[in-house]
Amino acid sequence: MPTSTRPASRSRIALILAFGQAIGRGALALAMLLLVRELSAPAYGQLALAVAIVAILVAVADGGFSRLIVRDLARTGDHDTEQIWRVMGVRAVSVVAVTVLVAALGIASGRAAISYVGLSSAFLVGEALSFGFESAAVGLERPWRFVAAQATGAVVLLGGVVALVALDAATLDSVLATLATASCVRALAHAAIWGLHRRRPGHEGATRGGDATASELWRAALPFLALSVMSTLQYRFGVVICYGMRGSAETAPYAAAVRVLDIAGVLGAIAFSAVAPVFSRAHQAGGADVWRLWRRYVTLVALAAAPITAALALGGRPLASWLFGQRYAESAGTDLSLLAPAAGIFILLSVSSVVLYMDDRVSGLLRLTALNLVASLALTLSFTALAGHHGTAAAVSLGELVSFAGFAFVIARRHRAGPGSPATPRS
Repeated sequence: MPTSTRPASRSRIALILAFGQAIGRGALALAMLLLVRELSAPAYGQLALAVAIVAILVAVADGGFSRLIVRDLARTGDHDTEQIWRVMGVRAVSVVAVTVLVAALGIASGRAAISYVGLSSAFLVGEALSFGFESAAVGLERPWRFVAAQATGAVVLLGGVVALVALDAATLDSVLATLATASCVRALAHAAIWGLHRRRPGHEGATRGGDATASELWRAALPFLALSVMSTLQYRFGVVICYGMRGSAETAPYAAAVRVLDIAGVLGAIAFSAVAPVFSRAHQAGGADVWRLWRRYVTLVALAAAPITAALALGGRPLASWLFGQRYAESAGTDLSLLAPAAGIFILLSVSSVVLYMDDRVSGLLRLTALNLVASLALTLSFTALAGHHGTAAAVSLGELVSFAGFAFVIARRHRAGPGSPATPRS
């Protein structure tokens, strides 16, 4: 029978997973920062749009299976990679369907867009395939598999971008080709590593997920699909809306500033990966420890994020001048200061969202996420219309605050111990 991870080793596993998250997501953020000075404002706006749309489509193509993997495998502690291949096989249907749809739209849009859409589609395939294997590594707490594949993709991505910059060859198409190549290499690395460690036939410890039919897996994953799509939209649609309402040139300063916010996204993803197995097991044990754990993690994150938020708010303009050059010092600097609250709140929101993601009761989370999405969308549309990309930045911060307040309210309502409640059991 499989054995669960010893509590003493969980902190070490969390640190290794955090390192892997920092490598993968940090490489993309760093690459985008390097390209700000190299591409024209319209080209950088188009690149930012492609990255945002791919992130949204990855959530659609994922089918919700990655979150399902993290929740269920963290509970079982099963080392059966056959289950991973089964889930990934079912998930491949949605990846292929979304990619074919995007490619068809690109062909229909005319010859001028074929290169842009085609390279974005290749980027989409690599990101979607990688995302599933990454979640499996986190769910099973196999950290070194995760780090090895992330490092492989990061080396290809940063090496390609540095070469483009050194050769003065950075164009929209060449950058998209580099992103697509790095994503596909990372996906192949994940698949190869899982294949090499594939469990021997006849080994004990099969999980219920391994015996599930394709239709059962789809039904279980659908709520997580809705949640992932709505959450990704809420984080990414600022670039899409600004591009649609103000054009690529005005989107560029906001897109540059958002790259700094992506660092908060890296930290948020680290927090999600590190605490997801902890909260999944806490829910499985009855949920009595959830409130105590959430308060502890949120307090620690808030204390760590406060100085970073203050530094961004006060030093937005000089930081933008240093990172992006004088061209964006004024415009992106103001956006950085406006986005500062969102940077800290985003990490708090990541810790809070994992509490509800790992719960079996997803209907309330679906309603909450939908309300947050509608509120953020309304704020972004109205603020962008009033103040351009500065309005977009302000709306993102306000939307993150509204979302965190909603998550905190639901967590308190579900898990806060009332008068006369039984003592919290210890695992």
